[in-house]
Amino acid sequence: MSRRRDWSALAGCLAVVAAIAVGVGDREEGVPMGYADVAVGETGASSTFAARVLDVQVGRQVQKDEYSEPLVTDAMFVVVEVAADAFTEAVSFSGDVWLVTTTGHRYEPRPETNLGHPPFTPPGFTGTGTFVFQVPPDRLDGARLLLEPPTGTFITYDVAVRVDLDLTEDTTPVATPIELGEPSLAVTP
Repeated sequence: MSRRRDWSALAGCLAVVAAIAVGVGDREEGVPMGYADVAVGETGASSTFAARVLDVQVGRQVQKDEYSEPLVTDAMFVVVEVAADAFTEAVSFSGDVWLVTTTGHRYEPRPETNLGHPPFTPPGFTGTGTFVFQVPPDRLDGARLLLEPPTGTFITYDVAVRVDLDLTEDTTPVATPIELGEPSLAVTP
């Protein structure tokens, strides 16, 4: 009888693990999400942070500083400067930031530029930094920045900040390399 009980206990544990895995699932399908839709310069808030886009530039070249070689593309770089205020818990925008097009494509920030992202921001502080996205020129029209709150172990409703970057197919790219600013951290006023 002891063996049967052991197997039953194992099967029960596996069923619980499977239920948790199905419940957490993929963020896009599993987490109820609302949106704070704002424009460049306006502030949108989730339960853990408030964010605003300070500046948007489009070009074919970016560089970390005046001494580095520019990173060049045949597509377009969309350079977005963001300020984020942390509320009740520290905020890190690693993996929770996307450029989303009207065609439904999602673009991650370029990994070569991650040193310019807003720093790990504790509550009561404001982190400022830059995200760089590489996007085909025909997908700029109507593109938005999406800043998602971190997903915890349990599924809860939250709000993502979605910023209309005011880009069109006629947006003129900057002719010279766009120099990326240094990230900063300051006490929230």
